Amino acid sequence: MADIAEHKGIVTEVTDDLVRVKIESVSACAACHAKGLCSMSDKTDKIIDVKRSKLQNEYHVGDEVTVVASSGKGLLAVVFAYIIPAIVAIAAIAICIALGANELISSLAAIGLIAVYYFVLYLFRSKLNKAFVFSINEEDSGF
Repeated sequence: MADIAEHKGIVTEVTDDLVRVKIESVSACAACHAKGLCSMSDKTDKIIDVKRSKLQNEYHVGDEVTVVASSGKGLLAVVFAYIIPAIVAIAAIAICIALGANELISSLAAIGLIAVYYFVLYLFRSKLNKAFVFSINEEDSGF
């Protein structure tokens, strides 16, 4: 099972189409024993939608489940969310400076292009949702 990522969560909503699961996303800082002494700890809740058509079992609000995703898809998400925008920013700054623009204009152009990039991702969110599919590990539905 090295090619999957698992997160434990709690079912928060069940509809005809999906099961919505809340998972707790914890950074390394949040698990640190000294997190109370520093403001760097990061712990957030994420909501994951799982299509019911892919599920065999029936789930109810409050059920503890394990959400599963392919780690290859996680790598693809990192590419879309971080690597491509970084390349866009660096290329925009390099091209603007090569054309004689100052650093402020170059930086603003990079920020603008990144905003356009994320807007295009937003427009294609339905296609991306089809590529990034989550499921519930039905063999291990509890903690």
